[in-house]
Amino acid sequence: RPYLYLMSAAEKREREREKAARKAKGSGPREENDKEAEDELEFEEGSDDDEVDLGDDERIAKLKEFIVAGHTPEECAAELEKLGGQDAIVCGAMLTGRSGEDFAKAHFLISVTLDQGGKLTEEIVANKALFKACFASNAEAQIGFLTAMELLIVKDKRNGIKVFDKVCKTLWECDVVEEDQFKVWHARETVLQNYYAEFKLGDAIKMRESAQKFIEWLEASEEEEEEDDPK
Repeated sequence: RPYLYLMSAAEKREREREKAARKAKGSGPREENDKEAEDELEFEEGSDDDEVDLGDDERIAKLKEFIVAGHTPEECAAELEKLGGQDAIVCGAMLTGRSGEDFAKAHFLISVTLDQGGKLTEEIVANKALFKACFASNAEAQIGFLTAMELLIVKDKRNGIKVFDKVCKTLWECDVVEEDQFKVWHARETVLQNYYAEFKLGDAIKMRESAQKFIEWLEASEEEEEEDDPK
C-alpha cells in the first residue's frame, strides 16, 4: 500500500504559502488548444446522464434530500459520515463490509453534485465548500474521492479522460485534494478495479497520463521556487 505522507502544521502552512505563490505565478499546464480541451469537459446534452441516477444505493437519495434542504457544508459532511459507505451498492454491485468505504461515500456525493449536465470543472468550483468539508482533512478520503471521480469519467463522461489534468488542477486550486494524494492515486493504477467490474486498464493509464501533466507542473513549480528562494 503506498505511503501516505502526513504533514506537520508548520509544513502545511509552508505548503499553503508555496501553493498561493504558484497560483499567482502561473495558470497551470496548457493544452495545445485550450478551447478544445475545455469543450471536452462539457457533458453531452440530451444524454441519460443529465439526470442523477438514484437507483444504485438508497443513501444517494437520502444525501441529496439532505443537501437540497439547505444544510451547511459541515452539516452535510457530518450526514455523509453518518450514512457511511459500508456494504455500498455501486454500479449494481455491493462492496462487502467496509471495503472501499471512503470510495463509496465519495461516489454518493459525486452522484448528487457532479452529474448535473454542466461543465465538470465549474460544478467542482460551485461545490468546493462541500467537498472541502467532506474530504480536505482526510488523506484516504481524498484518494477515495479521486477514485470516484475516475469512475464518473470512465463510465459516463469519457471525453474527460484525456483532459483529467484540468480536473486535477481545479481540485487542487479549490483546496479539496492535496498534491501528495494526487501522487498516491496516480501510483494506484488499478485501484478502480476493486470497485468497478467493467474496469479497463487502458482507461486508467490514459487518465494517469493526463494527470501526469498536472503533477509535473506542480513539481516544476516547486523546483522554480527552490531556485528562487535558496536556503
